[in-house]
Amino acid sequence: MSTVPRPQFAERDFRKATRSEPDKSCVRVARRDGWVELRDDKTVFGASDDHRLVFTAEEFDAFLAGAREGRTEGLCLEITRRDADGMHVFRRRGWAAVELVFTEAELLAFQDGIANHEFDAIAYAA
Repeated sequence: MSTVPRPQFAERDFRKATRSEPDKSCVRVARRDGWVELRDDKTVFGASDDHRLVFTAEEFDAFLAGAREGRTEGLCLEITRRDADGMHVFRRRGWAAVELVFTEAELLAFQDGIANHEFDAIAYAA
């Protein structure tokens, strides 16, 4: 993990993929100062159940590169599909304390954002 203190992200720091529908829930990603957080916007920002997945920028950049290459093993973010209801569970590899659950449409929008480099550091520099 980074030795740089993790920033406190504001709601405006989180963005979703362009493919996400404007008034629909989605995966939200914030990044700054060497840190990345993922949250589910079906949860009220800042509420007690507004759980986050936290990664260093290096970990998340490796995930983005791997996802673009079709690799999933050994990356910081694990995404699994539940057979019972078809929902997709996001968790930090090796740490199941926080899970975020998304629909197929939310996952596809997130994957589209990855493919289009919408969550890369350069996209947040503007």
